[in-house]
Amino acid sequence: MRSKQLKTGAVTELGRRVRLSGDRGRGKARGAREHRFVEIVILLCAVVSILVATDAWANQGQVYEGVEVGSVSVGGASRDEVEAILNERSSRVLKKILVRGDGRDLTVDSEEIALQFDAAATVESAYQVGRQGNILERLADRVDAATIGVRVRPEVDYRPEVVREAMKQLSSQVDKESTNASVSIEEGNAEVLEARKGYRLDAEATAQNVGEAVEALDGEAELVGRTIEPEIPTQEAEQAVSKVRQALSGPVTLTAGEQKWILSPEEVGRVLSVSPSAGGIRVGVDRDRLQASLSNVYGALEQEPVEAGFVLEGGMVNVTEGRVGRKIEEQKLFVALEKGLFEGRREYEVPVVRDKPDLTTAEAERLKPTAVLGEYATDYTWDTDPGRRTNMARASEAISGSVVAPGEVFSYNAVTEPLNYEDAKVIENGGVEYAEGGGLSQVSSTLYMTANLAGLEIVEANPHYAELPYIRPGFDTTVWFGALDLRFENNTDGYVLVEQWQDEDGYNRARIYGRPTGKEVEMTSEKVYEGEDPEGKPTTRWVVYKTVTRNEEVLYDGVFRRVTYKELDPYEKE
Repeated sequence: MRSKQLKTGAVTELGRRVRLSGDRGRGKARGAREHRFVEIVILLCAVVSILVATDAWANQGQVYEGVEVGSVSVGGASRDEVEAILNERSSRVLKKILVRGDGRDLTVDSEEIALQFDAAATVESAYQVGRQGNILERLADRVDAATIGVRVRPEVDYRPEVVREAMKQLSSQVDKESTNASVSIEEGNAEVLEARKGYRLDAEATAQNVGEAVEALDGEAELVGRTIEPEIPTQEAEQAVSKVRQALSGPVTLTAGEQKWILSPEEVGRVLSVSPSAGGIRVGVDRDRLQASLSNVYGALEQEPVEAGFVLEGGMVNVTEGRVGRKIEEQKLFVALEKGLFEGRREYEVPVVRDKPDLTTAEAERLKPTAVLGEYATDYTWDTDPGRRTNMARASEAISGSVVAPGEVFSYNAVTEPLNYEDAKVIENGGVEYAEGGGLSQVSSTLYMTANLAGLEIVEANPHYAELPYIRPGFDTTVWFGALDLRFENNTDGYVLVEQWQDEDGYNRARIYGRPTGKEVEMTSEKVYEGEDPEGKPTTRWVVYKTVTRNEEVLYDGVFRRVTYKELDPYEKE
């Protein structure tokens, strides 16, 4: 095993010596080639230098061929010639830049944009093409000039912000909205109003074009904008106008029994509706204009129904007769016209149906009030103020005769607020003041207790600030237009009628008639506290008890409301 390793080592050493000998041979060859390459490069550089020098000598004092300043060719010209060319060009095209497009021209004055052109510096830049930098850079410029050309940027300065502002102002002149196609209807004829394209100027891009024109010594720049297509093209209007013309193709006849009405094409045209829609142009019939156009038809055929009612005569509630009316089935007629007119249909039957009143005579007879459900009275002689008595009489008269349907809620304010009242004493801010409407709360309190005793549902009631001389504490309710109201619901199966009046015996009286309910109502009140409130003001508290029975069955027996009263401040008459 050791001999193999030696042998192996001997072979390895022999190989290493052979490689070293070969490397020295190749190194000598590579060195010779590198030396020859350097000699060639030096020779080429010498040749290039001679060529560049010769070229510079041949073109001494002249701009090399292929050189342009902006869009102006100046190759082969002397410095003086180039300067003359550029001065002539700049004075001709840069004095006023023409912006052209969309059939409009705008001139931008060089003075407005503070434009300055340095001809001498520009000439020097053009002359130095191929004459500055190292030999290779100069050679590259010369090759470019001779093959593809070299463009030199003129030494020009201006105010681009002024150009941009001028373009924005131009927008107001150039911009125009697109116009949708539509249909015009006049005197029974229909015409197409063609669509028109709009235009929107791109002020920033146009200003950039002006800048590029200045730098190219070019006197014209192009407007940049986009065309705005209308949403509704003319083709859509042409399709719509054919439908309209079908509707206007002749007179339209409406009949109802023996009666007849004729609409001329001009009248038909006035009720047509032509409007833009998601699908183009919608052609239809305008309901309001149709109704106005058919006013004579409505007047001849329609008749308002008369509601049955109730009237109190001799302590009895009698029914006033209702009457069935007539009405046109407007929706049915509208649909028929909107469909048929555009199909060429010229004759239509006006659909007329009976119009029943909400309360017919038969229904009123079935639900009419036949019994007194509750009544109550309060003494008004305690105050001799004539304004107060006038107000009470006026409000009572307005309330009397009020009819409340089953489930309906009666509002005291809704009935009495529209009236005019005299000034009289009212409770306000804890004292007595003179204001319009004094006395109305006695009328509301009388009616409140009447509704309670009639077994109706009290929806809203608000006690007074202080105890009052005309009614037992706890039985009162105040009203204040816009804030406090008396409201009760007719919770019976029939109509109820309210009667209220101011009699000559000194009482304000109220009575409620309705269908017998079998209810009996009793109410009492009890003082449960007399003392002072935390601020030291004399105060009383009352509890109102209510018992409701029907055919001796107790429906309710307990506390109905709790009321706190305070003492009024002394009244001081001004």
